Amino acid sequence: MKNFCLAVNTVSTCRDLWGMFFGQLEKHYPGNKVYVFTDDGDGIPDSCEVIRYDPRDNFRTQYLKCLKSVKEDFLLNFNEDYILYGDVEKDAVDEYVSLLSKDDAISFIRLTRGSNVTPSKYKNREDLFYLDNRAEYFYSQTVAIWKKSVLEKIHEMGPDVHIAGKRTKLQFEVEANKVCSRLDIKGLLSYRNEPKRGLVHYDSRIVPYIASALVKGKWNLGEYEKELAPILTEYGIDYKKRGRV
Repeated sequence: MKNFCLAVNTVSTCRDLWGMFFGQLEKHYPGNKVYVFTDDGDGIPDSCEVIRYDPRDNFRTQYLKCLKSVKEDFLLNFNEDYILYGDVEKDAVDEYVSLLSKDDAISFIRLTRGSNVTPSKYKNREDLFYLDNRAEYFYSQTVAIWKKSVLEKIHEMGPDVHIAGKRTKLQFEVEANKVCSRLDIKGLLSYRNEPKRGLVHYDSRIVPYIASALVKGKWNLGEYEKELAPILTEYGIDYKKRGRV
């Protein structure tokens, strides 16, 4: 689809995941324009466009500078430990991008249900629900289709802090949530009766991915052993090097 891309955020300390991530991406969702935001592009497939950030910057500045180099108006965001384990429903993604292009009021469509879904349907559709922009985790790093201009504005207005409070007590996801509320940004959730995974989130039928393959740097085999273990074997990754949870 024209005017649409994938944006993958990663860091070179997760280089051992790249072969697996990009291999699964090519297997299950090929043919897309792929940008990779990273501090070091050595090892990224040549088919991707690498956008380098300065690792000395906070997450907000890293991501904002990279976003400004994305040419497309719509993007599907990934982290490097969001590993695909099934085929992406391309027609559904394309239909959601088309919806975003036609509805000026909606800024993103999240593809993974969390704890903040509302019972309010979007135009009586059975698969799309409004998210409450006053609730926690309205803004999230989970996989979603975004209008790039809105995502960029959130990062422009958000404080220059890291993603998980590594350098200050503030966390960008929490602060970005406040920005979304002030701007009255509206977002949707795609939910098609997928099963629950863990305590608060659900699987995605449209983009079947492991969310997340790493927990505190260790392999998340506790929640995803059925999906993750054979992928680790396929790519020759010894889980003992990182350990498991």
